[in-house]
Amino acid sequence: MAKLLCSLLSLVYLLFCLSDVVTQLTGETALQCPAGRDGRDGQPGSSGLNGRDGIPGAAGRDGKDGAPGRDGAPGLNGEKGDTGDTGLQGAAGIPGTCPPCQLPKRNITHCTWDASNDDRDSGVIHQCSLIKQRGQTAILVRWTGNLRSKTTGSKTCSRWWITFNGVECVDPARIDVQIYNGMSGHNFLAPSIVEGICYNIEEGTVNVQLHVGDCRPGNEHGDAYTGWNSVSRMIIEEIEL
Repeated sequence: MAKLLCSLLSLVYLLFCLSDVVTQLTGETALQCPAGRDGRDGQPGSSGLNGRDGIPGAAGRDGKDGAPGRDGAPGLNGEKGDTGDTGLQGAAGIPGTCPPCQLPKRNITHCTWDASNDDRDSGVIHQCSLIKQRGQTAILVRWTGNLRSKTTGSKTCSRWWITFNGVECVDPARIDVQIYNGMSGHNFLAPSIVEGICYNIEEGTVNVQLHVGDCRPGNEHGDAYTGWNSVSRMIIEEIEL
């Protein structure tokens, strides 16, 4: 039934089309055929050839600065260069100060004599030395031991004194002791100290001596004895003023 209907419709369409042809040939109006339905889409054609390259466009504006990159890894050390020429000698520096000049903690000498038993009545008994570091300092000396002066006739006094390089101290005064004994035959040996400070002694080696001899002012010495069966000692120290 459907095929028959379709054939009838096709025949009607053909009649309209023939009428349009007659009109065109004769100029007379014929029956106008109605427009047919759109046909189905055809198969897609093959792709065309690529077009030519277009004209290059104008340069664009510069972009904004990017963020700084991270630090790179350290490079390897370069080869050692040649030694440079010796530079010019620099100007002399400002003289330094001396706050207070660097002496050792204590510049001290200690000498001992065991059982000197020295019975001389005059001359040098003991000697001890110190290397003095600076001229502006003083020297403290202390001699300890036992002494005796025994009367012989009219000779009743003996004196012991200190010298520095053979000279008695004058600043502030000499360093000495005197023992007077007016008792004939009295033989008394007493512990004694000869001690003092002396200024204005030049730096360098200082020989400190203990002497024995006549008493001052001009009294002849008695029968002297130094260091009987005991230790005598001399301590010398450089001290700040």
